[in-house]
This record gives sequence, C-alpha cells and structure tokens, in this order.
Amino acid sequence: MRVPELLAPAGSREALTAAVQNGADAVYLGGASFNARRSAPNFSAAELERAITYAHIRGVKVYVTVNTLVAEEEMEEALRFLRFVYESGADAAIIQDIGLLRLARGALPELQLHASTQMTVHNAEGAAFLGEAGISRVILARELTLNEIKVIKETTALEIEVFVHGALCVCYSGQCLLSSMVGGRSGNRGVCAQPCRLPYTLVDEKGAVPESEAAGEYLLSTRDLNYARHIPALAAAGIDALKIEGRMKRPEYVATVVRIYRCLLERLAAGNFFVAPEESAALAQIFNRGFSTGYLFGRPGRSLMNMQRPSNRGVPLGRVIAYDRSGRLAEIKLTLPLRLGDTVEFWVSEGGRVVTRVERLLVEGREVLHASPPAVAEVAAVGGIRPGDRVFKTEDAALVHDARTSFSGAERKEIPLRFRVTLSEDQPCMVRVEDREGNCGEGFTHTPAVRAGNQPLTRETLKAQLGRLGGTPFRLAELDGPIAEGLFIPKSELNAARRAAVNQLERKRSRVPEKLPDAVFAKRVRGLFLTAVHGVSKPFLSVACADLAGVSAALEAGADRIYYGGEFREGGPDQEDLAEAAARVSSKNRELYFLTPRITKDNELKVLVDGLRTAGGGGAGVVAGNLGLVRALGRETGFIIWADYYLNVFNTQAAAFLQDHRVKGAALSPELNLYRVAAAASRSPLPVEVVAHGLLPLMALEYCVVGGIMEDQTESERGCAVKCRGKSYALKDRMGALFPVYTGTDCRAYIFNSRELVMLAHLPALVSTGVAGLRIEARTRDAAYVFRVTSAYRKGLDAVVTGAALDFTGLEEELTGKENITRGHYFRPARRQADLEPPSSG
Repeated sequence: MRVPELLAPAGSREALTAAVQNGADAVYLGGASFNARRSAPNFSAAELERAITYAHIRGVKVYVTVNTLVAEEEMEEALRFLRFVYESGADAAIIQDIGLLRLARGALPELQLHASTQMTVHNAEGAAFLGEAGISRVILARELTLNEIKVIKETTALEIEVFVHGALCVCYSGQCLLSSMVGGRSGNRGVCAQPCRLPYTLVDEKGAVPESEAAGEYLLSTRDLNYARHIPALAAAGIDALKIEGRMKRPEYVATVVRIYRCLLERLAAGNFFVAPEESAALAQIFNRGFSTGYLFGRPGRSLMNMQRPSNRGVPLGRVIAYDRSGRLAEIKLTLPLRLGDTVEFWVSEGGRVVTRVERLLVEGREVLHASPPAVAEVAAVGGIRPGDRVFKTEDAALVHDARTSFSGAERKEIPLRFRVTLSEDQPCMVRVEDREGNCGEGFTHTPAVRAGNQPLTRETLKAQLGRLGGTPFRLAELDGPIAEGLFIPKSELNAARRAAVNQLERKRSRVPEKLPDAVFAKRVRGLFLTAVHGVSKPFLSVACADLAGVSAALEAGADRIYYGGEFREGGPDQEDLAEAAARVSSKNRELYFLTPRITKDNELKVLVDGLRTAGGGGAGVVAGNLGLVRALGRETGFIIWADYYLNVFNTQAAAFLQDHRVKGAALSPELNLYRVAAAASRSPLPVEVVAHGLLPLMALEYCVVGGIMEDQTESERGCAVKCRGKSYALKDRMGALFPVYTGTDCRAYIFNSRELVMLAHLPALVSTGVAGLRIEARTRDAAYVFRVTSAYRKGLDAVVTGAALDFTGLEEELTGKENITRGHYFRPARRQADLEPPSSG
C-alpha cells in the first residue's frame, strides 16, 4: 500500500527541529505576516531561508503558509512575499485568498500552490475548480466523511491532504466570523481569539435549557482529532498527505505526535499495522481535550464535543481519598504511575482546578521517586481539595524529557552516503560523496599524495577519517574507488576535502532555484493589477428572503432585487415555491436570484443544480455559495451567477478571479471596512454589493448544536429526534449576549450575531463607496419585518440618490430604537497584516 506523506506543524525553530528529527516527510510553517497562526513564534525572512535549507538537507519538504485573506493595499506585498517563498526554495505555498491565487498563477507559475482548508473545499466540484485554476493540492474541510474524501480523490487529479490529529474547529474553516465580529480579531486574518472555547448556555424562549446546564459550559468546544487507528483506511482511500495540527503547540508535542505517526506509517508500509497501548497513552498524555474521529465515519453528535473543559485534560491519574489540610498533603489512589516532576491537576468540586508540580512524593510515609498503581501516593498540594475529587496527570516529566532529547541532542536523521575516493601518487586526492537520490559533491586536497614514511593511508583509516560527519545528518555507508597503497596525505587535508564535498552536496540537496530576473517578474505582473476607477451612483436594493410572504413584502416595499432561499430555516423552498417566487418577481419587473447554501456536499450539489435548472429555466440568477457551485453552474447555459459573501471576496483580485470563471457579480466580505469597500468597488471588474442590514451568520457547523446538547445517548442511538424544530434557540455568553441558533433542513447549524447590523444612519457614506448594491439580510425574519426594513432603506436610498433632505439618524432610530445594533467592520480601522496583534496565548 502506498504510504501517505506525514506533514507536521512547525510554529517555531524548535518545533521544526522536533518534526524533522522525529520523522516528518514535510513541515508547514509561516512567516511574520499572511499566515493564519499569528500567535505562533513563526519565522522571519532570514529564519525562513535557514529553515528551508535545514529541512531540505534532511530530505524534508517545506510548505509555507500564506493562508489568510489579503486586503487591497497588501496585495503587492503578499505577491513579493510569495516570490521570496519561491526563491527561497519552498516546495509549495498554502493559500486561502482566491485573489492571491490569481496573482500567483500569473506572476509565479513555477510555485506550487496548495489550497488551504480555509477555502472550505468540501465537494469534488470545488476541488476540480481549484485544480483548473492552478492548485496542485487541496486541504479538505475536516467535516468530510471517509467516503466523501474518497469520491473527491477518485474524481480529481489533485493531491488530497487531510487533518488527522490535533485541534478541530467547530465551524467550517474559512466560514467563521465569530471572533471577527464580536472581538475584532479575524480568523481569516490570522488572529482568531477562539471564542468557541468560552462558556455558553443554550436558551429557549423560557430561559436556560436544563439539558444545557447538565452538558457543561463549553458548548462549542470540540474534542481533538485522532485518526491514528484509521491510517490504513485513509491510505486505502488514496489520501496523499496526513496533516498534524499544532503550530501553536510546544515542540515536545510535535516531537511526540510525529514520532508515533511515523512508527505507524512504517508499520503500514511493512504490512504489520497496529497501534501499541503505550502509543495511544503517549498521544493522550502529551495533549488532549478528549479524542474524536470527527466526521470521518459520519456525524458524531455529542461525542464530537468536550463541553466540560476547553483545554488539555491530561489523563486520569486517580482519586483523592484523603486531604490533610494542616500538612497540605493529598492522598491519591493511583490508577497510573506517578513520578517526581510530573504535573497533576485536581478537579475540585469548588473553585475550579488545583494544579501542582510533584516536588515531593510519599508512599506509606516514605519519600520515593515514583509510585505505581494501586499504591496510595501522597502529594503536596494547596487548595480546596476534598475526598472523591478526580486527579489528572497533565504532564509526564519522562515523556517530555524524552521528547525534548529527540530534538535538542545529537542528530537523529541518518542519510547514508557513498564515498568514492581517488588516491594516486603525486595527485591531489579527490573525495566524492553521493546520496541515494543522485545528488553529489566533490572536494580535493591542496597537496598531492606522497609515499608514506610510516602510517600509510588504508581503506580503514580513510573510512575512519571521512566518516567524521558529526553535526550533520549524513553517515558514511559505503567507501570505494581507486585507492593506491602506501601513500600519505595529512588528515587536515582530508578533512578539508570531505567538508568541501559535503558542503557541495548540501547545496544541491537544498534545491534553491535560480532567482527570478526582475524584468521577467515585472513583465508577468504588468496587467495583473487593476487600476480602473469607477463607481455606481444609484445602487440597487436587494433583500434576501426565506419564504414567499417575505418576497411579496420586499417587492411591495420597493426592493429592486430578490434573493430567495431558505438555508437558515426549517422547510426550505420546494419547486413550487421557487416557481411562485419567480412569477411574483417577474410580475413586478424586478430581478430574482435563487440563493444557494455555502455547504453542498457532492450528493446535495447535483440535486440542487437539477432543481435550479427546473425552476429557473433560461436566464435565471443564482447566488453561488461555494466554489463547487460556481463550477457546476458555470457549465450550465443560461444561469447568471452572482458570488455570495461566503466566498470571502476581500479584494479586487478575488473579483477578477471570479470574473474569469463566468461570475457576473459578487457580494464583498462583511469583514471589510468602508475604506476597503471603496477601494474594491472602484477597481473591481465586477459589480459588487455589501450587506447593509440584518443578522449576519457567524458560524456554519456540520454539528447540530441543539441536537448535540439535548439528545441523550439512547436517542442518539435511535437517530435524531429533531428537537431543534418548533422552538427558537440561542447561545448565551458570559456577558448575557444572545446568539441565535438556526438549524437548516440539512441539519447543519448556523449561529448568528447577537447584534443586528444596521447602516441606515450611514447610508450616504455606504453609497459613496461606489458599490453596485446594498443587501438586507432577512432570511430569518417574518414578512412584517421585511416590509418595515425594506421600506426604510428604500426611502433612505432614494434620498441619497436624489439629494433630498432626510434625517437618516432619525429614520434609523425610528426603525430600530438604536438597541442592540452593530456597524460591523465598516468603521473599524484598516489594519495591515503586519500591524495586527496576535491574541494572547491565554
């Protein structure tokens, strides 16, 4: 069976060394900007070059993460960084921004590009679309099952990469706006504050749901992925690379996880696959929030989550049977070994957690270095500890020591070399080294060989001298060549020739390409950047509705364009509803676009396109929610494709990319401020719109929040009881803010902002950006709301266009009362990637 590549995280130089020394085939790492883990130490330009050289010499590939959205004013800098990545010898760049993809393919066709999981690729159409656009590898969404992954692999010619171990986002990657909208720290810009790891309570119309309080506080906190036991199935599915998450993790974690997965892959190659108990124990001990196989075998329900604890839980060590408050000693009935230097955590019933490092360990009153079950061990600890409290070992000192030794001690990588020595009298000695890939290097002595008075060179002495390769990953595996007897050359000369040969070999293994001539690069870039300045003086007013009553209300109130679809509500529109909506809109001589979901698995996509073809006929407008739909709809004749804001159109290059693929217009990312909206609108080759009003969806989840909390185990085994239907639910945070939760007909959950976006008071500023359209998001609202809000915006927009006097602030207050509203990102400062501060590690 073909063995997949093992891809490891390298958030720091130490983590890079840990990954390489413990058997990674490739590493992924980021520079100071444009990467999705800004809180990691990362690498400066000089450090990045050294990292690539270090890895390549040891036969390890390097993929550089450039996996954030890029603002208009950052595009040239991002492209220069990609050029630097290429010229430094990186094997690929991992990217998210479709605009940067367009630039990179035009300016740097030699650079291999991988599609980040932030691109939300979850169907074969989307993968194929990116392949046609120049992507060589796709990192799939973590919400796919093994069968769905297999279909994508079988129907595309792309390399497929999947996450197999580490942290799991509860939301589809690339679709989360929670940290961005609530705290101004965008996950799409590399500074996610992880609000999903904070406490929430599920509430309905009556208050807190009892099942929520019983489930735990951390309702959005997932367990960690662990696919260790399923590597044979992943390999059989044709997956090309197995990815370990963890650029924020310490190097000891990287060393431990990579070492174990390397062993598993070697057993797979040998046809003797198994996971040893001590390996499972080590994976759990080094870090875990509880483990899960995620969606690999279907929707896991509540077993995906760890609602009791959002951080490392360690492994169960035992229970407290007594606590001496005067002596501050806890007696623990052990279920695992305990040693001096280990760190333990008491889960006390009051006051949270008590953490202590074991500095003193007693068994039966005697001080010991270690204790094993079923002994009762006494450990010094201070806090509200009581008998019955559970105890967890959160750090095993011996495991951490062994891990640290693996990357801080002697070189562990071994690359065998063949030495060929040419030694003849009166000639300089030539030392030639060659690796198994055919890379070679040569060195020569400065002085010729002479007849030895005593101690002539022999094969044995040559082997001993040339084999001194300390500080390198190389070892002398073979020595041959024409070696005359009875000759002498000083050892210092041999050492110098060996060093010269090895240095030359290292340069060849480094695989640094030739610098791209500035003139060539400039010629390629010329014409890629868009400079045309234009705008729209009279934008259209669009309204997104979920039902026919909303459609009629929007038309009556003056909407120019209707977006119709029910992704966020029960019982989405059927064929008759679509046809009726088309008739109503046509009778008013307005535009109709059918909305599509941002997530459409392969089995859903074909049904959706068939339905749109039947309902729309020729000339139907469709708002595409994902790249797969862009491709599928683009093959059809008659569809007018508009890209939704789910596609993260963050710059004019992204708009140009979509235009290249038959898209006629796009909604801009709601993470843009007014300055960036104006920059995009003025240069975009496509008409663009923005969301001006409504509740914005902040998260799209394959996991049903309501079902996961309210379903008991018996119900889960029988199947979903659909308890999410018929009631309104929300997640309540620590500050009392309510985030509405909707479950679509696809049983995916959507979490909305606690505050409604309202830009009515600032309508003149929004119109002055030159956007082609303003959207009202009303898919979760009734017809009365649709009519009231659309009427207000119609009145305001007409006043802006005609120059009529209007109190916009008063109009907004009349509509909303100025309660619980937000301006989104529109008035937030335009901060460049280099100026973004990463969130604190806490």
